[in-house]
Amino acid sequence: MERSGFHHMGDASKPLPVLDRMMLHLGHVDPAGRGSKPVQQTQGGLAEGIGIQRKHVPRAVRKLVERGSIKLVLQRVDGHRQRLRVHVLTASGLEDVKRLRTEHAANPVETARGRELALDVIDDGRLHEVRSGVPPVSKSEPSSDAHLNTVERAARLLGCSEEELNALMEEPRHQPTDDAATLEGAEAVFLACFHTALNDAVITEDEEAILTRLNAELGPFDGALMSHVVNLLHDMMK
Repeated sequence: MERSGFHHMGDASKPLPVLDRMMLHLGHVDPAGRGSKPVQQTQGGLAEGIGIQRKHVPRAVRKLVERGSIKLVLQRVDGHRQRLRVHVLTASGLEDVKRLRTEHAANPVETARGRELALDVIDDGRLHEVRSGVPPVSKSEPSSDAHLNTVERAARLLGCSEEELNALMEEPRHQPTDDAATLEGAEAVFLACFHTALNDAVITEDEEAILTRLNAELGPFDGALMSHVVNLLHDMMK
C-alpha cells in the first residue's frame, strides 16, 4: 500500500541537511524531550542514527546548542559504567522538530533503497540511510598548540596548569555519581565549543575567543559544568 504523499515522488530529491537530520533523529527517538532513549542520544548514537562519522558530531551539536535547540544531560545509563552525555531537545527544539517535519513532509530524498519520502524515512528511524554527505568543513590554520595533547590543550582553554587540571579531575566531588547534570544556555555553549576544540585537535581563533569570553562571563564554574568537563576529558583520554 502506498503511503500518503507518494504522488510527489516525481519531484527531484532534495537534500536533508545534517543539522535537520540530527534534530529529526532526536525528535523520533525522544519525542517528549526527556532523554528516553539515552544511548541513541549520545555522540555515538547521533552519528549512527543519521549516518555520519562520530568526529563530525561535536561541531553540529555546537550549532544546535548555540541555537538553544538542545541541552546536554550527563546521566547514568544502565549497562554503562560512566555517565553518558545525552543530547535532549529543549522546548524550542521540540517546536523546531514540528516545523522541520512539516517542511520535509512531502520532500523526496535519496536513500540506499532509492527515492523515498523524507517523512517515511524519518518515521521508520532510517535517517542513516539518507544519501547526504557531510559538507566539507573549512578549517582555520592550526594554532601553535597543534602538537599539544588533550590535557595540555584543555588546560590552556580552561586557563589553568596541567597539574591543576589533573588534580581537579581526581577530586572525589567530580567523580561519577548517579545524579544527572544538565547544561543549557551559556554553560552548554561553553562545553560544546570546548568539545569541538579538543575534538579537532586545534584551537581556532574564533573558538578561543568564544571560550575566553564565556569563561570570563561564567566565572569560576563548578557543579554541573565541571562534571561535564571532567567527564568529557576522561572520555577523550580513554
